[in-house]
Amino acid sequence: MNEITLRHNAALEIALIASNFITESISAPEFKLAVTTKSSRTDMVTQIDGGVESLIQKEIITRFPDDSILGEEHGSITGTSDYEWVVDPIDGTTNFVYGFPAYAISIAIRDRNTKKAVAGVVRDIPRRRVFEAIAGEGAMLDGIKIRVTDLSEISGALIGTGFSYSDTIRIRQGEVISRIITKIRDIRRMGAASLDLCMVACGELDGYYEIGLQPWDYMAGALIVTEAGGQISGGDLDEPSYEMMVASNSLIHKELRALIKK
Repeated sequence: MNEITLRHNAALEIALIASNFITESISAPEFKLAVTTKSSRTDMVTQIDGGVESLIQKEIITRFPDDSILGEEHGSITGTSDYEWVVDPIDGTTNFVYGFPAYAISIAIRDRNTKKAVAGVVRDIPRRRVFEAIAGEGAMLDGIKIRVTDLSEISGALIGTGFSYSDTIRIRQGEVISRIITKIRDIRRMGAASLDLCMVACGELDGYYEIGLQPWDYMAGALIVTEAGGQISGGDLDEPSYEMMVASNSLIHKELRALIKK
């Protein structure tokens, strides 16, 4: 078993351990959710977010003590190996707080030198679904290969999006929606970027875009999209970034990206 497969299999195991921790924690009779905010009133965090990330870090360090880790809640740990784990312990915290069934654990492994993801796992906790991919080997949902849609007319596209924690960026995002809504079939807003990307990968959405994402939001999901035959791009560069993330099948990608960037 090569180094990437070894880490990919470990990511699957760790995501399951973390998912069980979440469900057991919130099911305990004495459990009470403690919610605070970070960068803005919309940027919520709970004691579970931090607890899950600590658990994931511990599991990674136990298995791969020389690897680096980049997490949403606890920052980074720098190792000496060629691999870095990029972790979002609960993607969709607002959904989690409100009991809306759309939140996930997102774990990617990337090459520290190229910054490219080599493996990714997204565990959809409420629906008990697991999306996964290894670079060059395709993408799967619950062990079954998945593909993006073959839609070629953007007028029939169902597009996902999300909103930033920044009010300034949210205004920009509203302007984009008003511009594209008459050019596509409809828009969906789930509130968890990793799941939006996975929904593109398995054909539940034709495309997705967002502004203001961090690497832990999109790293695993973006790999899953590309391995499912989809296309990912950013703003002025081919790579996704904080400035822009666009994901879709290759048939509508250029037109979708142009609509969003106008």
